[in-house]
Amino acid sequence: MSLYLKARRDFGPFTLACDLALPPSRILGLFGPSGCGKSTLLRIIAGLDRAPGDALRWQGRELAALPPEARRIGLVFQDARLFPHLSVLGNLQLAARKGRGRWQPEDLAARLGFAELLGQPAHGLSGGQRQRVALARALLAEPDLLLLDEPFSALDRRSRIHQAHVLKGLQQESGIPMIFVSHAMEEVSLLCDGLVLLAEGRVEAKGTPEEIFARTDLSLASRDDVGVMLSATLSHYDEHEQMATLRLGEQTLMVTMEHAPDEAGPLQIKVAARDLVIATEPIVHSSLSNCLETRLLEVREVRPGQTLLQLALGQQILLARITSRSAQRLALTPAMRLYAYIKAVSLVGEG
Repeated sequence: MSLYLKARRDFGPFTLACDLALPPSRILGLFGPSGCGKSTLLRIIAGLDRAPGDALRWQGRELAALPPEARRIGLVFQDARLFPHLSVLGNLQLAARKGRGRWQPEDLAARLGFAELLGQPAHGLSGGQRQRVALARALLAEPDLLLLDEPFSALDRRSRIHQAHVLKGLQQESGIPMIFVSHAMEEVSLLCDGLVLLAEGRVEAKGTPEEIFARTDLSLASRDDVGVMLSATLSHYDEHEQMATLRLGEQTLMVTMEHAPDEAGPLQIKVAARDLVIATEPIVHSSLSNCLETRLLEVREVRPGQTLLQLALGQQILLARITSRSAQRLALTPAMRLYAYIKAVSLVGEG
């Protein structure tokens, strides 16, 4: 993926200013809080929001002066804008005429889980159903670049994770580059191999999801939901207790899961920094299920009275948020061994 974008938009007190050469990625994530400019950037790339002074270059082609229909760029809106007077199959067939025949409508409908809806009118679908149909429609057109604006927002968490796995497989099959907008850490960590962090209309950082979420010097660090995604493998699943035992290198992690994981391979586990309890010595008697031995990398006060710790867990990173008073009491020093305790019920896996 080779895309260069330069654009500026003024929205009263808010200004979107972007001068960005996007890194090579199969699926690039645009991440940030609501209102930071993610959706506007997609509209600019698609040609739906044009202004003098814009510069847009995709794979060596200058696109800023081209109308949307000449760009061969697909866009899936969050509100899934289907043709209401057509059936689901009719919507898909219309898009398939623009494609190269890689997939048939029935194939994508089955893989995205709505084959039983093909004969139904589009206007009668639920929000989640419309989003899946809109995604299939965009893929059938086989654009040169596909823009996805929170395409799973109407789905429940388990369905979002499943659809993300399906989308990743479809991207690998087709090779269609994608830009994926979300403010959900799980989605971008699972899908994206590159990530751009937006904050208040500007690009704050670029890197992999693992690199971005592990940093303590970004605006993310002061958010209440700051945390990381850990990659682990399934060791055992207890259906009765709905509890999974995961392996992280030589250490184990107990995680609550309503179902056994749908997908094989590494699992992504979200660990919020606020859910960790830090100790300098093992705690002998406690209800805490998980104890991970870590090494202290960095200490940073991110808000008055609140300190964020960056911890090494093998080749991965953990973040822990504690009070600044606790940080002083623990007498933290670089490379210090620390024990990170986490309630199993605080962790939610992919199952």
